[in-house]
Parts: sequence; structure tokens; C-alpha cells
Amino acid sequence: AFLSMELFKQQDVEDFYEIGEELGSGQFAIVKRCRERSSGLDYAAKFIKKRQSMASSRGVRREDIEREVTILQQVQHPNVVTLHDVYENRTDVVLILEL
Repeated sequence: AFLSMELFKQQDVEDFYEIGEELGSGQFAIVKRCRERSSGLDYAAKFIKKRQSMASSRGVRREDIEREVTILQQVQHPNVVTLHDVYENRTDVVLILEL
């Protein structure tokens, strides 16, 4: 069951996940531990900064984020983390990944 890109959930990720400590960061992404409120299970939340305009070089283009999501959805492999959920707000796309 692949999420189409329109299904980046527009709800607030913090309504569904308790966000914890930072696990790591890169140029345009921060990964934090999170706990799913409904299940109590731990995941990693990857907050990817969206590029706010075509002219900007800060942040990640939406099509590049979509490509990463598509790849993660299609790969089922023991060495590749599984994508659990995707949220989006004005500034970030948040990937919920297996820890």
C-alpha cells in the first residue's frame, strides 16, 4: 500500500507522536526519537526542511523529498529502515521511520 504524495498527512505530527531527544542531524534534516501515542512504540522522526521558494537554495525540493519517500516505500529489506508514516507542515516534511 503506497501512500500517494497527496497523502503526506497535513495534521500536526505532535498530535500523534511524542517527540523526544535528537538522534542526529544533517544539512537539512534533524532526526529525533519519537513515541507513537496510540501504540507506545518508539520510532525515529526525520524532520526535512522544505525549500520555501524556487529561488532558495536552503532546504530540500519537494520532489526530492517525494523521491526519498517513494524509495523508502518500495524497499523492503532488512538493512533499510521501514517508513511508517509521513506528515507535512508549512516548513517540514516529517518521515516517521523505524528506529
